Amino acid sequence: MKQLWNPWVGWLGTTGLGLVLAGALVACKPEPAVDGRPVGKPGAGAGDHGALVVAGPIPAGPNDAFEEVAARAGLAFVHQFCDTRIANIIESNGAGAAVLDFDRDGWMDVYLVNSGPLDGVTHHEPGTAREPSRLYRNRGDGTFEEVTLKAGVAGRGYGTAAVAADYDADGYPDLYVVNVGKNILYRNRGDGTFEEVTDRAGVGDAGTGIGAVFFDADGDAKLDLFVANYLTYDPNYKLYYNPDGYPGPLSYRSEFNVLYRNRGDGTFEDISARAGVRLENSRAMSVCAFDFDQDGDADLYICNDATPNQLLVNDGRGQFKDIALQAGVAFNALGEAAGSMTAAIGDCNGDLLLDILVSRLGYGSLYLAKTNRLFEDRMMASGLGQLTAEFVGWGSNFLDFDNDGDLDILVANGDAHHLVGWESLLLENTGAGNYTNAREKGGAFFDARLRNRGSALLDFDNDGRLDLLITGVGDRAFLLHNRLANGHHWLMLDLEGVRGNREGFGARITLTAGSQRYYTEARCFAGFLGSSDRRLHFGLGQARVVDQIEIRWPSGTVQRLEQVPVNQILKVKEP
Repeated sequence: MKQLWNPWVGWLGTTGLGLVLAGALVACKPEPAVDGRPVGKPGAGAGDHGALVVAGPIPAGPNDAFEEVAARAGLAFVHQFCDTRIANIIESNGAGAAVLDFDRDGWMDVYLVNSGPLDGVTHHEPGTAREPSRLYRNRGDGTFEEVTLKAGVAGRGYGTAAVAADYDADGYPDLYVVNVGKNILYRNRGDGTFEEVTDRAGVGDAGTGIGAVFFDADGDAKLDLFVANYLTYDPNYKLYYNPDGYPGPLSYRSEFNVLYRNRGDGTFEDISARAGVRLENSRAMSVCAFDFDQDGDADLYICNDATPNQLLVNDGRGQFKDIALQAGVAFNALGEAAGSMTAAIGDCNGDLLLDILVSRLGYGSLYLAKTNRLFEDRMMASGLGQLTAEFVGWGSNFLDFDNDGDLDILVANGDAHHLVGWESLLLENTGAGNYTNAREKGGAFFDARLRNRGSALLDFDNDGRLDLLITGVGDRAFLLHNRLANGHHWLMLDLEGVRGNREGFGARITLTAGSQRYYTEARCFAGFLGSSDRRLHFGLGQARVVDQIEIRWPSGTVQRLEQVPVNQILKVKEP
């Protein structure tokens, strides 16, 4: 819960350790900081009003696995934060990004969401103009070019999140932008430009949006859209005492989430009530869709702030029921409904079942799946409890950063109440879902104290090593190039559905390489405030060939590929 006192927050504020707001008002031409340590007079408190600065370069050491390359790559984006402090719960969340190949040239592009001024929420100078969200096209040479105006995706309003998927099955990914206020649907024309079709499509939900995910809810081969809404902010609410800043989430009314069914003619219908997802007391922070019980339909996991998380199990016809309490994923191991930010999904212990990692303000959870549709919270036993307890984790991801065949973890950390920075975490899987801090292997970025929020995965240079994209509050975006050279092999799958949805979302993949087996699922990789590279990545360690890939498509078709060469991006079309 965001109103809880955290002793580490108080300690940082007292000593001034951390970064004063980086890059708030773009229009103010902020001066660069050196690396994320305090700017201004010595001992400046975390809550002080002072210079608004953008984090400067973070030089990597010669042996660092990750090098921060946003400036060199041309990602010249700064999140527009129109305030001098985090004054309320809406400002605290920041904004994120979506990864997509919008021009279908085989290289991942990046869309970065901007917030800007919002009456009743931000404290901006009269007449402050909103800076656009920005689309960066990957040139394929390690650099990006900004194409926002040409593409027509500058956005409007107070942006928070974005997700991408080909909802109309024309071969080009479309873009859904989530706002505090009316959301936006951009349809990809396939010629490098987009058209806004929000009203025509009927998906302009005007709630306090914070996340979304595309998935096929009812098995009709068309991608539906779930929108996660947060809470109804009231700037006049004063009935609270909070030594740490602003009123927490329980001070405000919850909002309903929305499920839009894709009709297949370019329009959607709101089926929230009859589908069973219009639930009371849900203060969503993010949503992800995955087939938790491997029964062939997509379920939903919703992370909520200060209220229990929800696992909405699908009956196969698009009817949902919350079973989070029965499954053991509603609360953390202490029985708290702590502020949950997002869920990362993946098989972290190699038992061919999908696990759930929840990052929180408070103790997070590592829910390991069992064969009886139950989960066990192994946050402490895995080592993650001790590693993450002092931080507020926002964007989190499972990834195999070293291609050794098991899933590591990235957690983007940031203070929820003050404009100070914290280190983000790179956590290495030592086997069977146990973790250690890989800070030294990761490099200088994981020593920098930054106000991070969203995180996404992508392989922007197509070298088979996963790179990282991280966004923050009032700061620039960070692009971390994975340059780890350890000789490990890899494979990426780029799926195209034919009988089912074109994205292949819902396909279940089992891969065998030597003595190791892997299980994953194709889906819209939605996380906190955004979405990641849709291609499926496998680290293979020393394996020189993949013995078999079995793909169970949503249509029921089973496809098997034998003796597949490694170190390639393999495009697979449903037969």
